[in-house]
Amino acid sequence: MTPSAERFDCPPGGAVEEGRRRLRRGLAWLAGVTLAVGGAAAWFGRIVPALLAVGAAALVLYTRRVSADLDPLFVELDGDELIVQMRRWRETFPLAGATARHLEPDEIEHLRRLATSARITAGTGGFDSHRLGELDLYASDLGRAVLVELDEGAVVVTPDDPVRFVVAVGARNPDLTTIETASD
Repeated sequence: MTPSAERFDCPPGGAVEEGRRRLRRGLAWLAGVTLAVGGAAAWFGRIVPALLAVGAAALVLYTRRVSADLDPLFVELDGDELIVQMRRWRETFPLAGATARHLEPDEIEHLRRLATSARITAGTGGFDSHRLGELDLYASDLGRAVLVELDEGAVVVTPDDPVRFVVAVGARNPDLTTIETASD
């Protein structure tokens, strides 16, 4: 019998949420400055540079809008699949033979440093870690990071209830040992 579908929300928090805020503020600032330059160019009668500046500002504002497209909204265990639902995309991974465990605090800190550049922590991407191996990251709050080791590689997700998520993955693979780490 296949277990029923279980959904785990991925609320934002921690370094990933702060990184998103920084990126959005920076892009808004850049669009504002670019529009001001366009306005000044138009004021001095330089129409082509003004239009180029307005076009660049529009591109920056579009980038700001799509910067959240890969933010994970929820993860779902549906039968023998792990589904990561993002704003505009969905990834599906087979759960056959999967194990899951909550990352230790030092592993979370390592992952945070790995995913951070210019004080912005990425929530989504592919990484190669000397400690965790090659992995795909779908994170909203690294404090709830769970490593799911699949036949095809590893995935880090951040469900709202990591302990229940680890138990649910284990229930789908009763022949394998699922390691659970409570971080209370």
